[in-house]
Amino acid sequence: MIYVGIDMAKKKFDYCIIDSELSVIKRGILINNIYGFSEFLRIIKKYKNIKLGIESTGIYHVNLYTYLINNNCNIILLNPMETKLLKSSRIRKNKTDKIDAEAIAKYIIIRKNNIITMEKDTENTYTNLREYVYTYVRINRKIAMAKNQLIRDLDLLYPGLTEIVNTDSKYFIEIINNIEKIIENNYKIKYISESKYSEIRNILINSNTNNNAVKYDIDINIETLELLNKQLMKTKSIIEDEYNSIDSKIKTIPGIGTITGSIILSSIGDINKFDSVLKLRAYSGMDPVVKQSGDYNITSKISKRGNPLIRYALYLSTIPAIKFNPVIKRYYTRKKNDGMKGNKLLIACSNKLLNIIYSVLKNNKDFEEPLDNIN
Repeated sequence: MIYVGIDMAKKKFDYCIIDSELSVIKRGILINNIYGFSEFLRIIKKYKNIKLGIESTGIYHVNLYTYLINNNCNIILLNPMETKLLKSSRIRKNKTDKIDAEAIAKYIIIRKNNIITMEKDTENTYTNLREYVYTYVRINRKIAMAKNQLIRDLDLLYPGLTEIVNTDSKYFIEIINNIEKIIENNYKIKYISESKYSEIRNILINSNTNNNAVKYDIDINIETLELLNKQLMKTKSIIEDEYNSIDSKIKTIPGIGTITGSIILSSIGDINKFDSVLKLRAYSGMDPVVKQSGDYNITSKISKRGNPLIRYALYLSTIPAIKFNPVIKRYYTRKKNDGMKGNKLLIACSNKLLNIIYSVLKNNKDFEEPLDNIN
């Protein structure tokens, strides 16, 4: 059996081919494009019985991984956290991708009985969804940045306005776009009372509006927000279509919506790469940090070392799950009665929800209340 380790970077990738005795047969560097891919395929096609391993690097591995799958290669997608220990165990002063590629190849041999091969079809299913999710999250971050800048400008120009107007409300942008008309009492807003309107108008009238530079920045941020919101709605619609086309039991879990479900599914990929819920917790960064003090082990917080998007989606899902998911609702009540509160209580509920997600996906069965017995 021949084993190949692949270490991806932005512009190139390193490969190392070894035999079952851990002896290096060939190593090299190729460009991360279609020409490099075809040359790599030509090289590995010389060997009959071959297994490849490539690290999941976020985005850099996707094109080569997909190319090799489409050419019927026997390839395993590895979690970089799994191979980190083997790579770091080498005594060396400098990290080199050549050595990392070799470490990946050796990892396939050393852990061959414990590596769970990811289903190629499953990973391909989630590739597009994953990219749309990344786009959605990126747009959301840009919206947050633009809104923060807009609030700063409004606080400079119209002190007190953002304290009485909910900046997340549907009429927030409408007010900013019609400031002059509101000052002239020539504009009405459907969603607010007369007293609130008068309060807003008084702030606008009594504010210093001579700073044209800040006014200009407000206009720019309004235009940016309107464009970003259109892009967000378009991306959300695409994600909904992708999500609806996927047959997954995660949809049966109360509390998990289209966006949060899409984030979780695309981040996890093939559930079969996790042979226990503990490994999924570690991948999600929801595993506890245990500190030793004398004869005692103290669990203080979660590690946050894993995928931040899963934690983000779990947090967003846990709030409605506490209300609408009978298992999480009972668990929340029990833990709260035991004295748990605040962030610790929310994290406990998120981990409980992650247990349910794992069980539903692993067993490919609809959510049922008896899942409350999961530890």
